Amino acid sequence: MKLKHLLHATVALWVSLALPHSPASAGVPPAELIQYGMPPSLAQFAANISASEGDWTSVNWAGCVGAFQFCSGTLEQYYHGTREQFLNDPRAQVQAHLSYLADEWALVQRHGYSELIGQQVCYNGRCATITASSLLKACQFGCGPDGKLANFLNLSDCDHPKVRDGNNYSVCNYLISGAGYDVSHIIGEQENGIEGIGSIAAGMCLQIPIMSQAGEKATSPFGVDRTGRASVGYHLGLDLINSVGRGDSIYAGVPGRVIVARNSGMNDVFVETSDGKMRFGYLHGDSINVRVGDEVQNNTQVITMGSAGSGEAVHLHLYTALSGDLVRSLGEAAGVVWPLADGDFRGDKRSGGLSGAGLAESAPSPFYMVNPETYLHHRVPFAQDVLNSEQYRRQGFSRPDGMTLEPTCAPPPEFFAGGSLRSTNGGSTVNGGMAATGQAAGSNPQTLVNMAASDGRDAIIQRGLSSIGETTRTRNYGQSRRSAASVWAGLIFAWE
Repeated sequence: MKLKHLLHATVALWVSLALPHSPASAGVPPAELIQYGMPPSLAQFAANISASEGDWTSVNWAGCVGAFQFCSGTLEQYYHGTREQFLNDPRAQVQAHLSYLADEWALVQRHGYSELIGQQVCYNGRCATITASSLLKACQFGCGPDGKLANFLNLSDCDHPKVRDGNNYSVCNYLISGAGYDVSHIIGEQENGIEGIGSIAAGMCLQIPIMSQAGEKATSPFGVDRTGRASVGYHLGLDLINSVGRGDSIYAGVPGRVIVARNSGMNDVFVETSDGKMRFGYLHGDSINVRVGDEVQNNTQVITMGSAGSGEAVHLHLYTALSGDLVRSLGEAAGVVWPLADGDFRGDKRSGGLSGAGLAESAPSPFYMVNPETYLHHRVPFAQDVLNSEQYRRQGFSRPDGMTLEPTCAPPPEFFAGGSLRSTNGGSTVNGGMAATGQAAGSNPQTLVNMAASDGRDAIIQRGLSSIGETTRTRNYGQSRRSAASVWAGLIFAWE
């Protein structure tokens, strides 16, 4: 056998063992959870949990069911009925989850885990201050005296084997991703600095659907070079259409203040959130319904959908930007961003963006454009021609389930990721945690293989070598081995 064929076979085995084997689920958005009885103050956190577990009708490989993945034993403890009845009763799932969270918080207090609140935890380039919601999400790994959270309390080491599940997934991932949510309904008090909307470290998702959902599709992704397909340069926003089309009402989706409203060119409106940390832009309006200085609420109509500045292509171009302080605090977790100069709202389409890891070496900007996908109210299907685009695929764009990324209210930490990390191993078990042999479905490592085998392989090889070097320099190499395997696979295929 030739050396390169042996390398191919070895890497293929490595990658196949590393890749998750369970399908991803979309989760349930906050508005829908509220509809079925979730307290509004808790809805963002519950949606965060659901995004890691499933939707109302999800059944995982272990037989765990529903939006919060109740497994055998726990299901019977919190619901008196059949599994099929539970899957068809969203309100029962919400009530079961509320009871489950209350019991988990009792375990947190009984075993002294609350002493972790206020401590800083950093892992894989992401940091967070541990809050009560961190602990409740980490209880998905077990809140008992011998669980992963107990081991972290004793060891303070995110890399230690005793804080990882059977898929080598550290409890620190959940301590970080669960931080900063309002769980006052469960713990009985409001934590300092937590205002009840999303993660305090990552921004705010759109609070309502901002357009009619009938026939809704995403027709152009963020951050791809569209030269030759549409306008020249990188696409610094997310294009959305629906069946209503021209004239459909477009709502702000967040509380804030109008900072730009231009009745010329692209007929665009920009809203800055009330805390000054985020900006949303709504472009190509047929009409503008607000003025600079107006205070807006979630349901304030800002424009009607149109095609101003885009010929006859009727659509909404959605723009999302985070404050410079917020982006720089995220570091590598910010993914790929586009800096905005003071007074600039559209960014430089000629630029290829800036990686979060390179922020420290660059001149600071007041705001940075980020991928709007993770700030949507709900997931949206991509148009099939986008998913099939060889041009986008060569650049690393991949959405295996055909949908926008999960609305995590934080930037995607990896621009080329096929989706956010999620567990698929059934959160709610008898002992208060996930099965040890569970799977953690992560981003799409096959993407890098495809990229390295593409016309743009030279650039990807350089990016891949850089990624491998960064991975091997960190103490988190074990956690990162899936990504390293994928990059090496891509490099080997590119060598062929």
